Amino acid sequence: MHRSVEDHIEEFLEGRLEGPAREAFAAHVADCRQCHDLASQMQVHSELLHAFRAPAELEPPPGFYARVMRRVEAEGRPSFWNLLLDPVFGRNLVYASAALVILMGVFLLATEPVNHELASTPVQAMAAEPAATVEGEESLQTGRDSLLVTLATFGE
Repeated sequence: MHRSVEDHIEEFLEGRLEGPAREAFAAHVADCRQCHDLASQMQVHSELLHAFRAPAELEPPPGFYARVMRRVEAEGRPSFWNLLLDPVFGRNLVYASAALVILMGVFLLATEPVNHELASTPVQAMAAEPAATVEGEESLQTGRDSLLVTLATFGE
């Protein structure tokens, strides 16, 4: 297909192509079989489109708008609970709930429980603490003994 035919075919079919451009277009369409076929097909399509065009501006019958407004007001606004009765929404709600339950279960299974027990007596609290690095084993034992004596003699 030739570029000149593509550029001017609509103008030619509508009758807007004038002068030497129209003569050159007509001469080319007469010589080129491919362009002639294209122009004839476009002409047929153009005639079909004009045949489907409405003869005049259509006006709705009297009272049309009043009937439409009455019907809209009669139907009213749907409530929120009607949304839950919609099968598509209900199915999506079930899927979302199931996904949430699965995610919560995976989270609970994946996390390790941490035991944060509070010591019931100060002795248990001291025994539970890790031993600090001290210069000698003897001073560590002495510190423990003095703490034990302090706790044993403590009175309320």
